[in-house]
Amino acid sequence: MSSIDVKISQINSATAIIVLVILCIAFAIGSIGLIFNVIVFTRPNLRREPCSLYFLSSTFFNLFFVFVIIPVRILSNSFNISMSNYNAGLCKIEIFAFYSVRSISCWLVAMACIDRYLHSSANANIRRFSSLKTAKITIASIIIIILILYTHMMFLSYIYVILVYAFYSLFPSCLMILFGCFTMNNIRKRRQIVSVLNENHRIIQRTDNQLLRMLVAQVLVIIITTLPQTVYQIYASLTMNLVKDTLRIAQENLANKTSGGMTYFCHSTSFYLFTLSGSIFRRELYKFISQCCHVNRTRVNIFRSEMNQMSTLTKNRKLTGIKNTLVRQS
Repeated sequence: MSSIDVKISQINSATAIIVLVILCIAFAIGSIGLIFNVIVFTRPNLRREPCSLYFLSSTFFNLFFVFVIIPVRILSNSFNISMSNYNAGLCKIEIFAFYSVRSISCWLVAMACIDRYLHSSANANIRRFSSLKTAKITIASIIIIILILYTHMMFLSYIYVILVYAFYSLFPSCLMILFGCFTMNNIRKRRQIVSVLNENHRIIQRTDNQLLRMLVAQVLVIIITTLPQTVYQIYASLTMNLVKDTLRIAQENLANKTSGGMTYFCHSTSFYLFTLSGSIFRRELYKFISQCCHVNRTRVNIFRSEMNQMSTLTKNRKLTGIKNTLVRQS
């Protein structure tokens, strides 16, 4: 084998290992964190917030991605067990689910950014659009629209990859940045207004600030993890007509798989971002863990008391039996 063949073999081996490691890490951290997301966002203090509803809905789609899509990708990429080997229809459904579920998750976060902008507006009429009813309608609309837009993947053999990744990463990221700037501008203007707030308003404002901080952390991770793959797809489309040698193809495949693997962390790390950036999220998580520990302690104490009662009854029966024996003997 020539040195170039050896180098190509090494690059291909490294690509396979990198993909497997990334997928396994994303599955491990996502399967734990996303379940905690559902628990925290369904607690009373957070489920009344429209922003929390967007986070919760995005979490459900991320759960599907982590527990269904990632295992399928591990089998196909690392063990050559692909659905296309058994049924072409299942393969198209998997591709449709892979792209649509990821897009829905990112677009729901983008809608959360718009909700924070509406909620932070000084105009009361605009603020009224930030409500649970509006959030439910928006979530249902996003799901339906994206599923319709991606339906062609189940019927056409050719996929417009640039459009798919632009709709998955580029467009939502632009919306997140745009409405994030608008929200910061609204907050800056509101801080200039000197007003006396009662304790209830302070608690609401503190919750809003924490949700905004959590949203900013999520947006930054989405942009950082999804844009490299979009950039690569644009590059691949621009150079698709160029003649490339096997070494360059292997290098580009490594870049493609690595940048594509980064997108998996966009859908599996939200719990850890929320825990680090939002004190209200940490507080609700701590309350849940404390309640679980309290229930377990209560069950243990009840079990111990029942065991003590049983042991006491057993001792009393033994003593009664001994006394009856002594009485008979006497």
